[in-house]
Order: sequence, then C-alpha cells, then structure tokens
Amino acid sequence: MPGIKDSTGEGRRPKHDVLRRGPGSTLGGRRFVRRAVLLVSAVAVVAAIAGCGSSSSKSHTSASSSSSAAASSSAPVKSSSHPTFIYLQTDGTESYFVLEGDGAKAEAAKLGATVKVENENSSAATTVSDIQTGISDRVNGLIVVAPSATLGPRMVGLANAAHVPIMASDNGFAGSSGKQVPFVGINATQFGDSSGSLLMQNFKKLGWSAQNTYMLLVTNPELPTITQRTAAEKAKVIAAGFPGSHIIDVPTTDNTTQQAFNATQPIKTSHPQAQHWLVTGGNDDVAYGAAKALASSGVSVSNIVATGLGGDLACQIWAKGAPDVGFSATTYINPNAIGATAVKEIYDNAVTHTAFPPNTYVTPIVLTKANLTQVDTACK
Repeated sequence: MPGIKDSTGEGRRPKHDVLRRGPGSTLGGRRFVRRAVLLVSAVAVVAAIAGCGSSSSKSHTSASSSSSAAASSSAPVKSSSHPTFIYLQTDGTESYFVLEGDGAKAEAAKLGATVKVENENSSAATTVSDIQTGISDRVNGLIVVAPSATLGPRMVGLANAAHVPIMASDNGFAGSSGKQVPFVGINATQFGDSSGSLLMQNFKKLGWSAQNTYMLLVTNPELPTITQRTAAEKAKVIAAGFPGSHIIDVPTTDNTTQQAFNATQPIKTSHPQAQHWLVTGGNDDVAYGAAKALASSGVSVSNIVATGLGGDLACQIWAKGAPDVGFSATTYINPNAIGATAVKEIYDNAVTHTAFPPNTYVTPIVLTKANLTQVDTACK
C-alpha cells in the first residue's frame, strides 16, 4: 500500500564458532631434519591445494553465506512447550474486540500458551510493523483482524517468508495468489440476512407505509465482511417488498458510532419527506450512531427502528442506560468464542501440526432486550 515502507533489512546472522588456533609452539632441543622436511612439505601441499582449488573454495564460501542469510531471514520460532501468539485487532478499544481478546487470553491460559492482544487503531502501517515485530520476536503464530483486505498479500508474504502460521479473525484476507487464509468469524451473508429479516419484521409489525419510510444502510466499502453483511441486509429488505429507491447508503471507513453519526446528519435534512426511518449496517456501532443522529436532529424515537449486527453494544443500550434511539434488536456474535476458537486453531497448527480448517463460523443468535441476559451472560 502507498506510504508503507517494507522493512527488508537482513535478520541477525547466527554467530558461527570460529576455529581458534593456539599460540605456535617452538620446537625445543635438537631440531630433526626429517621433521623440518615433513613440515615444509606439508606447507607446500596445502599451498598447492589452495592455489588449485581457489575457485571451488570461493563457491563453497558463497553457498555457506547464502545459507546463513536464508536462515537469518526466518529465525526459528520459540519452543512450542509454551507458545506465544499475537492477536492484532483493528480497534482494541471497541467492546466487541475487548471481549474477543478476553476469550483469546482465557483459551491461551487453558492451553499453557501466551497471546498478546494488540490494538492496531485501523492502521495498515501499524499492522505491518507489529507483524514484523512479532516475527522478529519469534512468535509461534499470527492472528490478524485486517484493517483492509488489500493488505493481505503483504501480511501473508511476511508470515510465509518467516515460516510463521497466519490466520484471519473477523475480516478475511488472501495472499498474493488469491488463496484465502484460514478464517474464524461469521458467515457475513448469513448474519446480514438475519439482520435484514429482523428489520422487516419490526417494520411490518408497526404497519408503516413504505411511501414515507426511508432506510439508512451504513456501509464500509473497504472491508469485504462489511460489504457482504450490508449487501445481504439490502437484498433481504428488497425481497420483503421494501422499495430499493428508499434505501440510502451511508459509507464509513472505520465502523464507529461517531463516524456513522457524522455521516447521517446531512441525510435527514435532505429528506424532509421521510416520516419513518429504518436503520441497519455492518455492526451495532454504526446502526446506533446513525439512529442517534436522527434522534438528535428531531426525529421522534417512535419513528425510528434500528437493527444492529454483532450484539456488542446491546448491554450498554438496554442495561447500562444508553439513550434510547429506537435500537430494537441485533444479531448476536459471540466475540469470546471467536477469540477462543482462533487461539485453539493456531495452537493446534503450531504445536500439534494439525491442519487449519478453511473457515470456522459462529452461529447468529437473535438478541433483544427481552433475552439480553440469557444470551449475553456477561451483561449484569
């Protein structure tokens, strides 16, 4: 990617044992002619061999140096008796990723391993840098929530060159060959389909007219998993009879509540004919942020129905006193299970050499205020 400098400096060269010669000893007493002649002959033979074989000797030295350089560029990973992995997350401050990290650490503790969870702040440069640092530290495996799928070839190339296993969490990506790396997360289309169904159920229950109802679909074109979710939501809504011309795409780049809030504010002003609003998107954060923008601009909460995806904000919204903005349901993703499963799979691959399954998906669960504490058992 532009602006990302590759760090291609050679790794540390291994320290080779140096043949040390002891101090030359003088021959005491009488010098025997025969010994001197043998010594001179031996020196002459060595010199002759060195002179005749100089080309061969250089070739051997070159091959040895190449072998050492290759070894240094892929330093051996740490012992598998107590393996160490790094888990790179796009935004480690989001509640979803906090729970995912908790699940990863708990599973690592059970396995006698260590997992270091790092916040990449949605930065491609930071992600590449932390992968390089992990490789330099000889970690046993890399689990990456990619900030962008376009970073895949760079990340996979670094891991493969160092012979370190790499897998994707939440956001899938591929190497330069186009082959996807092992993935743990959700079937994005399945979850988007479920979210769209929930939205339509609430729309029909309220008996609103499609003529004066508009829908905000908060997207993120940079991430395939978000694109797949929102495409499925849109398809489900249209299949249920809602007019496609009343669906308004709201693009974001970081899937945060604040960015969805900012992007939504001008839309309400430009659609004065809308009396009711449906809201959904790639996660809970953007659905809540867009709905909050509508409410703060004067739309009655009774005229807003928002459906999230993920469930990570559900506890804050329904149990912790967050402002009511019409957030009615979400499709729950168990982040703890994703973190734990990712660590178990990379542990099995690195330690017992078990092949990765290509994809591991968690099942969508409908989450509402009514079943909140039964589904999200961590919510108190």
